[in-house]
Amino acid sequence: MVTTHARRAYLHLRQKLMGRQLPPGTRIRYGPVGKELGISATPVREAIGQLASEGFVELVPQLGAVVRQLTREEAIELYELREAIEPFAARKAVQRISTEQMQQLCDCLAEMEEIAHNWNAEEPLELQRKLVRRFEAVDLSFHVTLLEATSNRRMIKTIGDSHLLTRIFTSDRHEYDKQVLSATAHDHREIVEAIQQKDENQAAAAMQQHIQSGLKRTLAAHDAGDNARSNDHWWQ
Repeated sequence: MVTTHARRAYLHLRQKLMGRQLPPGTRIRYGPVGKELGISATPVREAIGQLASEGFVELVPQLGAVVRQLTREEAIELYELREAIEPFAARKAVQRISTEQMQQLCDCLAEMEEIAHNWNAEEPLELQRKLVRRFEAVDLSFHVTLLEATSNRRMIKTIGDSHLLTRIFTSDRHEYDKQVLSATAHDHREIVEAIQQKDENQAAAAMQQHIQSGLKRTLAAHDAGDNARSNDHWWQ
């Protein structure tokens, strides 16, 4: 991307993808996006071309740009990529993390634990969704902070994109409850405590366990969704 407007459009759309405002299968229209930003459709088209090259969007004949619907196999590949890199990143974080970054990890952990502790299934659905979006945002911030602690820009880009792709993949699939939120927060506490103790092996092991648990939940949600769709005709 060579224009400022294209960069603005790219960041705008990427933020919407991260916030699940553009779930899988959504058609992205150049004109309306341009109108949102006060720019022409040309830089929007350029930005969407970049998102397509990164695997977030598909360019479909007669439809245009559509948010990708990742397959089960692609989800496994993404988690395998994360499992190959993020435990190594956790090791590097033990060696390189700054005091400020360590505090950021602790702040993210504290907020995740607070949301999990106060989770109430009796709350209105819209409030639950709002809390889940906040939980996911803090979760992402945790991982980004840890990656930034490695000072490896290529690693940050590669794993940052994989996190975004898995978030798009799991859009509206996961069923969150107190147990899932608490288990996720617990995984993050294990990582934080290992880093605080300067234990590289334990930090890597805790991160690996966290990613493997995430894959199991993602595939279970995916398979449950497929089974529900295959049985739709029985009860509709």
